[in-house]
Formats: sequence, C-alpha cells, structure tokens
Amino acid sequence: MVYVLLIVSFAILIKGADIFIEGSSVVAKAFKIPELIIGIVIVGFGTSLPEFAVNMAAIANDSNEMAVGNIVGSNVFNILFIVGAIAIFKPMIIDDKLATFDFPLAIVAAILLPFLAFDGTLLGFDQNLTRIDGIIFIFIFAYFVKETIAKSLVDQKYKEKKMIIYEIAGGTFKLNKFLNGKNNKKTSLKHLSKDIAMIVVGLIAVVKGGDMVIEYASEIATTFGMSKHLVGLTIVGVGTSLPEFIVCIMAARKGQQGIVIGNIVGSNTFNILFTLGASMAIKPIVVDHAMITDAMNVGMATILVGAFAILNKKIGRLAGFVLVMVYIIYMYSVIKGA
Repeated sequence: MVYVLLIVSFAILIKGADIFIEGSSVVAKAFKIPELIIGIVIVGFGTSLPEFAVNMAAIANDSNEMAVGNIVGSNVFNILFIVGAIAIFKPMIIDDKLATFDFPLAIVAAILLPFLAFDGTLLGFDQNLTRIDGIIFIFIFAYFVKETIAKSLVDQKYKEKKMIIYEIAGGTFKLNKFLNGKNNKKTSLKHLSKDIAMIVVGLIAVVKGGDMVIEYASEIATTFGMSKHLVGLTIVGVGTSLPEFIVCIMAARKGQQGIVIGNIVGSNTFNILFTLGASMAIKPIVVDHAMITDAMNVGMATILVGAFAILNKKIGRLAGFVLVMVYIIYMYSVIKGA
C-alpha cells in the first residue's frame, strides 16, 4: 500500500505542477506578460516545481539528506539518462547560446556545489552548506534569469522586425495585429477566474504531493533500512524528474531537439541554484562524506555532457549511448554501495 501511495503522491505532484503551469501561463498572458518570458520563467522552470516542493517538504520535516539526494539524483538522471536516451534516437544540435552561456553556467553551478560542500574541511569552516552559501546560489540564479531573459528578448526583437517587414510588404500586418490582440483579450478575460482557480489548485496539489512523497519515501526507507539520502538519490530523484522526461519526449517526437537540451540545462541550473539554494537559506545542511561524493558526481556528469555540447556543438548517438551507460554504471554503484 505504501508503494501505491507513493505512486499516487508522484501523480498528484506532477499533475499539480502541470495545472499550475497551464493556469499561470494564461493569467500571465492576460496581464500582457511577453510569451517569451512566460516560456522561460513559468514553463521552463515549472518542470522543476516537483523538486522544489519535495525539498521544501524535506526541510520542514528535518530530512536534509533527502533534500540533497533529491537534487543530485534528479540532476544526474536529467543530464545523463534523459539527454543520452533522446540523443540515441535523434542527435541534438547545440546552438550558440547554449554552448556559450547556459552550459558554462550549469557547469559553474555544478562545480560550486561540491566546493561549498567541501570548504568546511578545506578551509577549516563548519562542515555545512550554510545560509550564506544558499544566498550566493540565489544571487547567481537571479543573474542567470536576468541574462536569459535579456538575451532571449534581443533574439525575439530581431525575429519580430523581420516578421513586421514581411507582413507589411503583404499588407496584412495591421489587420492581423488588431484581430489577434482582440481575440486574445476576450479569451483571457473570459477564462481568467478559471485559470486563477487552476493556479491555486495546482499549487495546493504540488505542496500536498511533495509532503506525501517525503512521508511515504521515508516510510519505505525505514522499512528496508535504506538511508533517506539513498531514497532521495534513487526513487525521489528519478520520480521528480518525470515532468522533464515527459516534456523532452514530446519535444523530441516533434523534432524540437533544442527544447530538449534547453529544458534539461535550465532545470538542472534551477535545481542547484534556486531549489537547493533556497533550502540552504532556510536551514543549513550538515554535510557528510556521501553528500560531497554525490555533489562531485553531479559536477563530473555536467562537465561530461558540457564537453560534448561545447566542443562538438552536438550530442550524437554514440555520445548518447555513452551517457546512458555512465548513468547505469553510476546507479549500480550507488545501490551496490548502500
């Protein structure tokens, strides 16, 4: 029954995130927030809501080890298994922005995590991921969001200028702009109350689902003598990555490989810098040897994929196969060593 309840918890968590994203997107459009920003901030980071909800629940329940395990397990699954599995079926082309900004920042975040976890031993500080460490992460995340939006808006303006020139030449620009704006306004106002209700329901489902995941995952850990950290690395980490996996499969089927890798890099950056940063800012996390090892594994996994992406500007089938095999070996070693 506990296993069934854990699956139900994941379903509530993931469906709640989906409802929240859908409602937030429509309400944001009603308030004339650019679709590009909606896509980056709400939809892009919305797939990381399950990890965030689980971490907040873990901190509230004094399960710091599950909070770290959740982020590590989720990020390693994302960057190795999801990217590798998708690349095996269809190679990914890496655009300039991902290669020159997103991936390097993701690598910096992944390296900074083990450094801050290890600085207590290295520099003689307390062996904690402290509130100051959390604030550092959040500031870096704010920079990431600002630069992502700024760069995307520049690209969007360039595309819009080309489209305006094209449509004016065809004599249809003003009419299309008027009709589209009028229809969007009517639709938004008509369904606004419904979508606000969706946001509330989705948020409640996410919060409750996160609490349930922690409760039932902890019960399984106790029953089998597993550590909460191991449960976070395996069951919870993979479970909270299901939204990213689903989004990536849908994008790959449509041939939108850029969305796949962009979603994964954005999600992993969000998980470390914001989710884990907020967790540390709320309550310092006591670091043990296993956490340092896991943090280093995230760093190495991110560097491995980043090397493929930055140097080759693509992730081919062979690279995808290597990534999946590395993930399988990693999970085998984690479970065997438990």
